Amino acid sequence: MEVGGLLTVGTANVTLGVPLFPEEPPAGDYVEICVADDGTGMSEEVRARAFEPFFTTKEVGKGSGLGLSQVLGFAKQSGGGVHIGSRAKRGTSIHIYLPRATTKQDAPDIATPSAPFAQAAGAHVLLVDDDSAVRDVTAEILRGLGYQVREAGSGGAALEILERETDFDLVVIDYAMPGMSGAELGRRVQTRWPALPLLFVTGFADRAALSGVGESHIVSKPFLGDELAEKVRASLTHGRRDNVVRLHG
Repeated sequence: MEVGGLLTVGTANVTLGVPLFPEEPPAGDYVEICVADDGTGMSEEVRARAFEPFFTTKEVGKGSGLGLSQVLGFAKQSGGGVHIGSRAKRGTSIHIYLPRATTKQDAPDIATPSAPFAQAAGAHVLLVDDDSAVRDVTAEILRGLGYQVREAGSGGAALEILERETDFDLVVIDYAMPGMSGAELGRRVQTRWPALPLLFVTGFADRAALSGVGESHIVSKPFLGDELAEKVRASLTHGRRDNVVRLHG
């Protein structure tokens, strides 16, 4: 909706039939969350690619192409799915389907955080990503988890921050950045601050430059908040004792 318009968010209990598209859930009962607009809509070609990671029709710097792929990943992981209804110049509706509960659940016990997690909460994280849209989303997730986040848009900016500020507990690095790559930044950080844990975020299938990095130090795009939370927590809890990142090149 480039010049404004009407955005509607609604919920409903629905019963779905046999799915017509792979992103839709199996037949059954679901809770539906629908977000609809009266904007420019999508052509059939765009709609067919809407869930592809990094696919976007927006200008460079105005969209990451990860939003709908992350929504689909969350819905599928929860046992549901997504449906897009759209026509060019008629608007778009995104229908998210989540399994409907069949029994009343007891209130969960609220566990007291373990000592390592309690220590990790409030930790200082340096987030490095050249894509401002992706960086904003990642930073918001990290802040929602209780971490203090400092952002950098390039490897050079990150090194300047690290030289000035010495209280970081973790560096989260996007692998694919122009100029200084995430791998190169990681090597420089290790040389200058060898005890500082690193966590790489990458959407590339070929991760040869990260061949010496264990999976516990890599988050694959598109990621869910739970995966990022788990690996950040593990890096903060064990990183300084088990900083096994080995970068080659």
